[in-house]
Amino acid sequence: MALAASGPIKFSEIRDEFSPGSNTSVSISDYYLNGSKVLPKASDNNATHLATGLPTSGALDLSDFRSKAIGYRFTISSDATNQSLATIFGDDFDVNYPKEVVINAGVTVGATATNTYAINVPANANGAITITNNGNIYGKGGSAGNAGGDSIFVGSATTIVNNGNIKSGGGGGGAGGAGGNGVVAANAALNNFVDEGGSPYGSGNNPSSDGPTWFSVYGANGTGGNLNGESVVTDRKWGGVNGNRAQSGAVNVSWGFFTTSSSFRGSLANRGPFYCSFQLGTTGTYTLSSMSLTSTYGSGYGSPTFNISTSNTSPSQGQGGGYKSIGATMNLNANTTYYIVCYLSNAAGKYLYYNNFDFSFSLNVNSLTTGGAGGAGGAGASYNASAGSGSSGASAGGTNAGAGGSGGNGGDLGAAGSNGANGGNGTGTTISFPSSAPTNASSGSSGAAAGRYINGISNVTLTNNGTVAGNTA
Repeated sequence: MALAASGPIKFSEIRDEFSPGSNTSVSISDYYLNGSKVLPKASDNNATHLATGLPTSGALDLSDFRSKAIGYRFTISSDATNQSLATIFGDDFDVNYPKEVVINAGVTVGATATNTYAINVPANANGAITITNNGNIYGKGGSAGNAGGDSIFVGSATTIVNNGNIKSGGGGGGAGGAGGNGVVAANAALNNFVDEGGSPYGSGNNPSSDGPTWFSVYGANGTGGNLNGESVVTDRKWGGVNGNRAQSGAVNVSWGFFTTSSSFRGSLANRGPFYCSFQLGTTGTYTLSSMSLTSTYGSGYGSPTFNISTSNTSPSQGQGGGYKSIGATMNLNANTTYYIVCYLSNAAGKYLYYNNFDFSFSLNVNSLTTGGAGGAGGAGASYNASAGSGSSGASAGGTNAGAGGSGGNGGDLGAAGSNGANGGNGTGTTISFPSSAPTNASSGSSGAAAGRYINGISNVTLTNNGTVAGNTA
């Protein structure tokens, strides 16, 4: 404590203030400012020298010591951030001389990041250190899902007298869980459907290419195929897609490709083969719903054969490629060009005449719908900001998908963040492509812990007349 401001002063009082614990004889000359007992203040020391005004030489009277005290005092009288005692006391931080920091009432000292401190007492201090808090010392709040920051770090022996508030940054709220994927039944769009074998037409109104280059069942590179049966059955000519290529002389357009919102099919009365390409608007598992041959008028045609490929020069390539039988499923990707060849395994030299060769490909598909994303957690409270609220989870990304869970609220100063809410489960028919669905929702994340109101508590002698909140370490 400072010496009395008025009245008589004893030499023993001066000795006890500036040489505490000493009962040895001392000389008044030892107590000049900047002498052996009243140390000088370094040029980079921002604190007030409590003995300022003492003579440095010449006459020295006991009355000169009125209101004087040992040590350096730094007073924080307005809001401040990231205060390091090593910076405050400069070169005197490691000098064996008392140092005091006083935070005035109504003043807040805060940390601006979770990896910094409102008050930092590094480990290399020397001399008694006292922090008197009459205001507020607050840490930085954690962002969503992250722990709050510390208020005070103490690496050297320090006395803290808390008459106000010391609170760590609040923990960030946990993220909400993602909603589970669902499954919905849909009719896939049939895009870019091309009659590869029946159009464009060659000479004499005959289809120019009945098969792809790899096809050799009826002849090399598609030669020998016959969609029209010219001079054989004049009324069974190829009709193109939905009758758009009816040829001169055709009695009807019953033979060709026919598309609807739920399927496409092919029908012909000669050797074929069917040869087309297309794209689908939806990724999913598709079904070859039917494939048949009526052979009332003849035999030796063989069995219907179906091949799908991503290549027109090689069979059975790519996603979903292969030879398929009736009822077979195919995992097909949207916006990928597929080639279908459907033919009889043994039709060389044989016309179907009045028999029919048909197939049907279903566009009914169970499609994946995406669950909503979980909401973000709120930020924890900081020295300059209240705790943030968690965001709402996103709505489901389609029918039968689950909505995302809400994020948890950030914690108040010195408090952990709230947990995020779980997302909603997906529903619908089970599928395995493009991924397994429906799926259960993700759980919300746990709220993060509050920071430490004192980090380095073993170095602290704490007198708490106010409020503390948070953890210690």
